[in-house]
Amino acid sequence: MPHTLVAFDENFGAAATLDAMAAVADPHVRVSGDDIWIPDALPFLAGYIAMAATLTAARIESPTLRTLTPIDVAPLDLAAEPSTPAAYMDLKSNPKLIGAGEALNFKATVSAAARALALAVLCDGPIAPVAGEIFTIKATNASTLVANAWTNGALTFAQSLPHGRYQVVGMRAQSAGLIAARLVFPGYPWRPGCIGADAYSDLVHEAFRGGKLGVWGEFEHDVPPTADFLSISADTSQEVWLDLIKIA
Repeated sequence: MPHTLVAFDENFGAAATLDAMAAVADPHVRVSGDDIWIPDALPFLAGYIAMAATLTAARIESPTLRTLTPIDVAPLDLAAEPSTPAAYMDLKSNPKLIGAGEALNFKATVSAAARALALAVLCDGPIAPVAGEIFTIKATNASTLVANAWTNGALTFAQSLPHGRYQVVGMRAQSAGLIAARLVFPGYPWRPGCIGADAYSDLVHEAFRGGKLGVWGEFEHDVPPTADFLSISADTSQEVWLDLIKIA
């Protein structure tokens, strides 16, 4: 099932009431101020996380959600970067309808000035895990990231893949200030991704590894995907691990 990753980011002063977070500029979905417009093809929410060191509340809203009740986020990730493990809410087996073509908003309350961030995984329905002969390959990127924005860069595999076609079925990504990373497949409209890590010892949420989030995309051995990175700092060294299945 197709899925894609989007983000929100706001540098708040102390906010005693829920205040909307700015949507992170994005080339693959429509963004306007605090709104990310939900693609018609991906009207469900497969998972989410909200984080800030002083976060006291967070809420997800859309017109469809407001017909019943918005999502009051719990647990909260009380850190400037994802905790280990991250406080990610995994809905992939029973995703929440949020409304095709509607504006998606993330709101937050902080007890003291802090940068708040949120990630949402959009999908087209329940995501079934995939099984097969899964193996993992490491890749690197040396782009200088633009802090608090998506930065795209090429991936260089640590070893050559045998000739053929591959499915990506999981991902881990790491750099000094990394919040999230996602993949860009040639000719494919969506950008599936994962929560980031900043150390080798960090535990990433199991939802993003080993086929649990279905097939992310496919590529030929000599045309690998690129990656978008979202970091709180201008990192210059990124590492990625891709879980793959060879299909041809």
